[in-house]
Amino acid sequence: MTSANYKVGNQKNEVNSMRTQSVIFTLGDEEYGIPIDAVQEITQIEQIFPVPKSVNYVRGLIDIRGHAIPLLDLNMRFGLNAQEKSDFAIIMKINDDVVALGVDQIKEVIWLDDIVPPPPLISAAFIEGIVNLPGRIIIQLSPERILEKEELMSLQTLA
Repeated sequence: MTSANYKVGNQKNEVNSMRTQSVIFTLGDEEYGIPIDAVQEITQIEQIFPVPKSVNYVRGLIDIRGHAIPLLDLNMRFGLNAQEKSDFAIIMKINDDVVALGVDQIKEVIWLDDIVPPPPLISAAFIEGIVNLPGRIIIQLSPERILEKEELMSLQTLA
């Protein structure tokens, strides 16, 4: 992996010059990316089976070809004010556990270049980096850090 350095003000950032193909989706008005190699499939959410006493960001279970998959509401997980419920799910593995990430809209699959680390004041472990494109910013997520280890263990009991 090669990298180049640049400065923003007095801050030194490292630029990841490796290309990454990502699925771009929205939560509210914000755009997020997740590496396509972490994605198993994308589906429209049809029916959700609620799970009593689950954490607030678990909307329930969805049926994917006979398998009960926990559906995580990323708006709730990230502490965003959701206007409406997610219509689409990104099915992926996080540390060998299959989960569905509820997102508002799937925008595109694109190649991303020059992913830079988030600014120092952004401390969310699940943010891998930021991509500045003309007229837009994409927050690149780290799939393995969307949930903490304890959260994954509690989801295993749902499915």
